[in-house]
Amino acid sequence: MRGYVAQSLKPVPPAMSVTRTRPAPAALAIDHLTPGAIAAYVTLCLVWGSTFLAVRIAVETLPPFTLSGVRSLTAGTILAAIALARGAALPTRAALISAAVSGMLMFSCSQAVLAWAETRVPSGLAAVMACTVSLFTPVVSWLAGASPRPGLVASLGLMAGFAGVAVLVPSGGPHAIDGMAVTALLISSLAWSFGAALARRVPPARSPLLGSGLQLLCGGLVTVCIASINGEWQPAALAHASTRSVLAMLYLTGFGSLLSVACFGWLVQIWRPERLSTYAYINPVIALALGATFAGEAVSPRELLATLFILSAVALVMVSMRTQNK
Repeated sequence: MRGYVAQSLKPVPPAMSVTRTRPAPAALAIDHLTPGAIAAYVTLCLVWGSTFLAVRIAVETLPPFTLSGVRSLTAGTILAAIALARGAALPTRAALISAAVSGMLMFSCSQAVLAWAETRVPSGLAAVMACTVSLFTPVVSWLAGASPRPGLVASLGLMAGFAGVAVLVPSGGPHAIDGMAVTALLISSLAWSFGAALARRVPPARSPLLGSGLQLLCGGLVTVCIASINGEWQPAALAHASTRSVLAMLYLTGFGSLLSVACFGWLVQIWRPERLSTYAYINPVIALALGATFAGEAVSPRELLATLFILSAVALVMVSMRTQNK
């Protein structure tokens, strides 16, 4: 769940790179490959990689902004309640403003827009495009004064990544990709980068769990308002949702937003960022495999080439960021 990531690290969602962690508690040994840690990592990769297919199934009969709004409000309420029950300190006014703005960017302008795009493109392609968050993050961090100007390696990565996006530009024919959906996915990644940068500069709360809950609540409220304005928020539409769409929404809420928080929150304390960040390469592969296996999504040679470009670009950018942070 990317809201938690935004406060704990320099991130990139569902395809986010890990470049900085909070100090590990003395009782936890860094990089111990215990069975529990491996199980948490495998769970994280499988869950985040599968959320793209789950969104695709959910939007078959659930409107995308309604889906995202309900999911965010539900998960946000649960996370905030757990954090407060555990004694989390109430946020300051500045933190609440940060939660509202970053939550709107990350969940109304990013997650909900991604769900809309998945009504027009395959889930595997959406997962690959979500990797572009890793490309926008160093640029946004530089513009915000939070990191140095991207170096040569990062610049090469950016060019390779956007070359991969260019490969996806529709050119007609049976394998043409919806250009509006590709643009929406880029906007989604850019919005997430800006929201994450704001959350790092002004954390929504001292407790990452409470901060994530507040971001989800604020983003969910805005998303529900958008759904109401565009006519999506109708009881009749919800009543006619298919069983598989409802189950997909429950999966996204319970596993995609709650279980993943627990796994990631633990791993970020006990693993080095270089190891944990490898999920950024695994998620799109899992998403492509699941989409092809369970949704019959065909992957064209052009899409495979774009995937190679974008994943290579992510690798270059992440290597450059780690070098700069040493």
